[in-house]
Amino acid sequence: MITTTWQDFAITGITVLFAVMLVPQLRDVMTRGAVLNVFSALTTSILGYLLAAVFATLGLWVSVFGQGLVATAWLLLACFSLRNVRDHSFPGATLLSVALEFLAIWARGVAYLVAGGVKGLFTRIERD
Repeated sequence: MITTTWQDFAITGITVLFAVMLVPQLRDVMTRGAVLNVFSALTTSILGYLLAAVFATLGLWVSVFGQGLVATAWLLLACFSLRNVRDHSFPGATLLSVALEFLAIWARGVAYLVAGGVKGLFTRIERD
């Protein structure tokens, strides 16, 4: 038999509220063609599933359901956003090719930010 604690119910209540708050955004992405940052939504989803796994190791089984619900909502947001970008900007492409293009752009952006940070660090060192 599964035993639950008040913490399990509190975590579940909060995570279910997070999922409910994502419903309007999910509706916009599914029906109105809205687009979220795909990699932010995907990363949030993956981290949400990892948090659900942590809850499972703690025996918070009701919380696993709530956190899984939130993680699934973020995954759907990522998938439908990617579909909307493909339909608008790359009509003949597959979802995988669009995702890889986003990944390449994201990697270039990260490299640009890191290079700027390193340059700024060396500039400060030279001044001192």
